[in-house]
Amino acid sequence: MVFLTSFTTLYSQEKTTSQGKCYVYLTFDDGPLNGSENINDIVLQEKIKISVFMVGMHVIKNRQMDTYAKYYDQNPYIDEYNHSYTHANNHYEAFYNDPAQSVKDILYNQTLLKLPYKIVRLPGRNMWRMDGRSKNDGTSGIQTADQLAKLGYKVVGWDVEWQHQPADGTPIQSVETMYNAVKGWCASGKTFTKNNVVLLIHDEMFQKSWEESELKQLIDLLRTDQNYTFEQMRFYPQ
Repeated sequence: MVFLTSFTTLYSQEKTTSQGKCYVYLTFDDGPLNGSENINDIVLQEKIKISVFMVGMHVIKNRQMDTYAKYYDQNPYIDEYNHSYTHANNHYEAFYNDPAQSVKDILYNQTLLKLPYKIVRLPGRNMWRMDGRSKNDGTSGIQTADQLAKLGYKVVGWDVEWQHQPADGTPIQSVETMYNAVKGWCASGKTFTKNNVVLLIHDEMFQKSWEESELKQLIDLLRTDQNYTFEQMRFYPQ
């Protein structure tokens, strides 16, 4: 997890640096959930490319969530990727202690949701396996990531997290803080791939309507700078 105490510092140190093109990847985990319908509306209105990492159990166990998943299916600006079927039932150590089972869970999700791209983000883990490069945030999950890479998956993590309150999904950092964070990491050259910034967000953070949403406010701020381009994870890196 990347903490925002360093984001503002990075930005203040780097803001005078000449900055070229930076690709920003808005990635949403754990959907569909309450909030997914508003994300869908925002993206349709703003015509912004985003990436959603889907949990199959949410789709099949709740009729409303299935409807939200169909919104995503039909939205031309949204790419859908794999975030496992069970989300490890939120017991991550046990999930990754059995790599064969965790890989099976992810492969099942791929088939169940008919996901078109072999791109996965591991639940509860910030790990990368891409183009011969790798990054781990600990030892738990390494075997799962390695096995998925051998099966042809791109395992993707993130550079910056917009954190939220677990109880109700309320975003913790302000829109301005997140804007400065993205700008700081774009300028820093310290992301997994230079000039590419992957922002981790969660669906439940945006249960307000489109016009009131912090997500819309962040998009509007980033759009003020022509150096920033929104892209989807299947095109990573640029």
